[in-house]
Amino acid sequence: MDGNGVNFNLDGKVALVTGAASGLGAATARVLAAHGARVVCADIDEKGARKVAEEIGGREIYLDVAEVTWAWARVHDILDSEGRIDILVNNAGVDFIRSATELTLAEWDRVQDVNLRAPWALSRAVFPHMIESGGGQIVNVSSTASKKGWSNASAYAASKHGVMGLTQALHEEGKKYGIRVMAVVAGGMRTNFFKTLDPPPPPENLQPPENVAACILFMVCQPAGSIIHELIVTPMTETSYP
Repeated sequence: MDGNGVNFNLDGKVALVTGAASGLGAATARVLAAHGARVVCADIDEKGARKVAEEIGGREIYLDVAEVTWAWARVHDILDSEGRIDILVNNAGVDFIRSATELTLAEWDRVQDVNLRAPWALSRAVFPHMIESGGGQIVNVSSTASKKGWSNASAYAASKHGVMGLTQALHEEGKKYGIRVMAVVAGGMRTNFFKTLDPPPPPENLQPPENVAACILFMVCQPAGSIIHELIVTPMTETSYP
């Protein structure tokens, strides 16, 4: 516990982190595990998730969050084997950098399925367990694209705006059961996300994902009577916010 009364001890907690094979997901899995949580590292990249899980003493699962029925089954498998899910971090995300007229319907659907439908679906899956156990925490990873859209990101911006509305509605439904639903609004990070840009942003204009992961840790470690509804964290050089 620090001098401000925030307890960073997650001993006995089980966390499910999606997109945990790399980037922010991996950084979040590491920081939660470092503070005592048992972390289930979920990703479509099972090999990468396994590497992170082995490093932190957690567990990996193959998970395509866009396959909703199958994802629900995987959540129930985790509940059966681990006995609980206290923290869900909906981090998995995808984008196609296209103009609105170049973006295909399949690409639009994939972005919405991964970035918006999946956080709803996984939250839906854990809600009954969290209600029964007296509470839980869900962190949805959003983006500064939810605050200001930019060119060639119509699908991504739409999905992240949706994530913010979803977060607010889920919290309103869950708060009477002790469920806190929060959003971390992340600016540019040094992850694979920008590798498809030509040229990619200079690394010095991006923030380490570990900085954002530390914010997620801070959010889930707040005293039970308080919630950080939305936390915006960007590089000092961020151009898309404010």
